[in-house]
Amino acid sequence: MNRGLLFVFICCAAGLVFGQENEDIGVQEVTVIKSYTPSLQDVFKLRQSPTVIDSIIAPKKEVEFSIFSVPVISTFIPSKGTARKLQPKKKKPQFNSRAALGFGNFNQLLVDYSSNYSIDRRQKIDWLVNYNGFLKNIQDVQLDSRQSNLLLNVSHQYATPKRNNFSQLNYRQHQQFFYGLREPIVDDFILDNLNPKQTLNYLSLTSNWQWYEPWVKALKLNTYLTTDAFATAEAQVDFSAKIQTLLGGVAVTLLPEFTYLNTQFEEDYYSRLPVDYSVGKGSLSLFASKIRGKFKFKAGATAVIGIGDEFTENNFFVYPQLALSYLPEKGSFAPFLKVDGDLALNSFRSFSHENPYVAPAINLQSSFIPLRAQLGTRSKFFTGWEFQWNLDYQQNKQRPMYRNFGEDIDRQNIIAYRLGNSFEVEYASITTIGVSAQLAAAFKNGGRMQLKASYADYTFDELTDESSLAEGTVFNLPQLSLVFNGTLKLGQKINLQWLVKHLGERKNAHRNNSFLGQDIVDAPVLIEDLDAFTQINISANYAINERWGVFIKGKNLTNQTTLQWSQYPVYGTQLLLGLRYNFDLSF
Repeated sequence: MNRGLLFVFICCAAGLVFGQENEDIGVQEVTVIKSYTPSLQDVFKLRQSPTVIDSIIAPKKEVEFSIFSVPVISTFIPSKGTARKLQPKKKKPQFNSRAALGFGNFNQLLVDYSSNYSIDRRQKIDWLVNYNGFLKNIQDVQLDSRQSNLLLNVSHQYATPKRNNFSQLNYRQHQQFFYGLREPIVDDFILDNLNPKQTLNYLSLTSNWQWYEPWVKALKLNTYLTTDAFATAEAQVDFSAKIQTLLGGVAVTLLPEFTYLNTQFEEDYYSRLPVDYSVGKGSLSLFASKIRGKFKFKAGATAVIGIGDEFTENNFFVYPQLALSYLPEKGSFAPFLKVDGDLALNSFRSFSHENPYVAPAINLQSSFIPLRAQLGTRSKFFTGWEFQWNLDYQQNKQRPMYRNFGEDIDRQNIIAYRLGNSFEVEYASITTIGVSAQLAAAFKNGGRMQLKASYADYTFDELTDESSLAEGTVFNLPQLSLVFNGTLKLGQKINLQWLVKHLGERKNAHRNNSFLGQDIVDAPVLIEDLDAFTQINISANYAINERWGVFIKGKNLTNQTTLQWSQYPVYGTQLLLGLRYNFDLSF
């Protein structure tokens, strides 16, 4: 035990002796780096500006000022009214469908339905069904005189920021009767075996494409098919394109177009032979235009090539394309000038739209319009009111006109339109000089009004048919015409629409083949006067609420028995009362 303690004591003493030795280790520097953390308190520290000792710098002078008060009498009287509270305008609900049903005198029936549906943000589809028919005959008319119209339409629209496409399929059926007899039928055998019904069927498929990029701007393809109850078949195809580019603010446009028409009649009225008529045209228009600025213009030309048997002598035509207008800085007097020409292909479809009693056995020819000019002015004298007048000049080498066929009854083959109750088409070289004026107004509540009056004078350039045009008389072309139409909104619930149409005195012609055994081609042509007439149509709509509404329509309020076409009396004053319902159709 004592030996262990002695060993420990000796070790501690040795460490003490050797640990007290001094050694010079030198001076060493240690640098401690710490990141700077900014604080908002540093912003408000005032830093001392350095003092510059320079004789060039002038010392700042202190500005001494004193404030004194001036007594003022206040005339301000605060308003004691309260702030007006803004009421949000109530939005009307938007319905995508509408249905209407109406009944009127002469057993008139109206059925109308339409809808539109948005497939997505870019596509929309619309469809409609409309039927309007008179199921009662006109008084004191020997033959059936009922008539009806059926319309079916489906359309599709696709729109993007770069292009727009609109396509539609349209079908229209017009049923009528050739009841306009010049003399009553006294033969019971003919009455028992006569079917005067005519059914016109119009089917069309159209597709229009529009682009908002340079060069190709539009493409259009329209096809038409027309048939009737007498084995008539007509097909028409129209194709056109629009190519445009900008050169220094001026648009250069190229318009290629092509039209083909084929019409087949069961027989010609005079020769009684089948008719197969084919015609076509190709055209190319080139013009420069500017539509911005005070002075606007379009200048160019159209070259047309005719295709068909009627273009054996000359099938190439060139027509001018000119349009000028100027709008000054001060004032609203804007003169304009238009000059152009055209080669028009006449069809049974276009004739039957204008005159539904044209016979399905007519002579079809094209119309040559070498020059057509219009000079006039537009002016706005009030907000929303515009007045326009113009002088019209037109040369037409083959202008179509309507006149009555003669009576040609065959007891072995009774045909409804061979009783002197249908119209043929005559062509003549006519120059037309006219003047027209138009007043149009658009109201803030959505109403509108338009009044147009025109007067024309017709001159024969040459008589192409001595038997029919010996007196130099135009047929069924009035010199004076007037159209007044518009829409007026009375409050929030009543909507009023009107149409006033006036046609002045005009001439009609018909063949008189009362002699037995006389050839209908050699029958003399007689001229008759047709009185002027005025037709007034008015309709009123009343909205009961957001969904329901009632309407009343009145036609031929002047109660005139004969209107536009000779020997064809019409229904008197027609009144129709109906109910309309708006709703949403969802899928």
